[in-house]
Amino acid sequence: MTNLLSRLCFAASFLLISTLLTAQPSRKIKLTPVSLGFDLPDTYKQRTFIKGLAGFVHKIDQLAGTMVLIDGNNTTVLTRFVRQDKPPVVTTSTSDVIYSAKIDNKFKFNGAYSIASTKIGKDNIYEIILTDVGYAFLPEDYIPYIEICRAATNVASETRRKTYYIRSVKLTTVYTRAFQKATGNSEVGGVVFSVGGEVFNSSDQFKLDYVVSVDLVSLEKLLSLQNCNDLINNEEIARREKAEQARLAALKAEEERKAREQALAEAKAQVEDLKKTLSESIGRTTEMQRQLHEAQDKERAALEQLNTAIRQANEMTAQADIARQNAESREEVILTFKNKDGKVLEIKSLDELSEDNLRALGFDVEILKR
Repeated sequence: MTNLLSRLCFAASFLLISTLLTAQPSRKIKLTPVSLGFDLPDTYKQRTFIKGLAGFVHKIDQLAGTMVLIDGNNTTVLTRFVRQDKPPVVTTSTSDVIYSAKIDNKFKFNGAYSIASTKIGKDNIYEIILTDVGYAFLPEDYIPYIEICRAATNVASETRRKTYYIRSVKLTTVYTRAFQKATGNSEVGGVVFSVGGEVFNSSDQFKLDYVVSVDLVSLEKLLSLQNCNDLINNEEIARREKAEQARLAALKAEEERKAREQALAEAKAQVEDLKKTLSESIGRTTEMQRQLHEAQDKERAALEQLNTAIRQANEMTAQADIARQNAESREEVILTFKNKDGKVLEIKSLDELSEDNLRALGFDVEILKR
């Protein structure tokens, strides 16, 4: 019951207020007139707008480096020349407002692609805001001139004149809002202003569109700045040298791999031998210790025998030296013979008493017994 009374009181109050408002006389609002724009800034008009490239508004980085064929109003994307290791440089911004104004159907670029093909009718005024939000470009050393030279080798001169290389791309947002002219006693609301004594209003939100503008370099100009023959020859030499270096590096790497494989195999074999030896030695540790003791005993005995032999050898060497010295100190001449002619023969050893030597001395030799 209480809720019902509350609702009835609220309804009565609302009807009373509405009646009072209706009874008040209408108030006139003085609107400040606005000026209309009639042209775009020169810096913006000097850009190249190609409606056929509108499909790249969300991928301007892929448009930079593209080769296009422009034949009248027709634009054809041919191919793209970009170095894989140096893609286009892309920057973004949200504050580079180029142009902001209200325009009508007398605007010089009414319906042009540069303002997103916005077409303004006779009884309309549009508010337009142009802002650069993206930029993609290729610095000089990013452009693959060698690939372009090779591709252009067999291109007809007529086609060359119509072919262009896109060096850079700008992405621009186009915000527009339509205002309608108020007629008679029609109610107005939202944003309201006057132009030339007429009232325009709009309750619409801004509409967003994108346009792209490009920096074009003709293929002929691009080639004229480069000596294609030298570029191709130098690149061919560099490519061959690089291929040779790669081949030698591959051979060296292969040799290194084989060496490492061999080293690994040897290391594995050594590990296996050590494992086997260790496994066997664990089972006969006691026997090996006994054999070690025996070997040490034999080593000590052999050392003693060696020392004894060394002493004996030294003694024998000393005796031999003494005997040699005694033999050298003896008289060398054993016998001296003189024949009938007075010829003398000294015999220093018995071996010299040969039959031939004796006959040479004039002796008559008769062998009685051999």
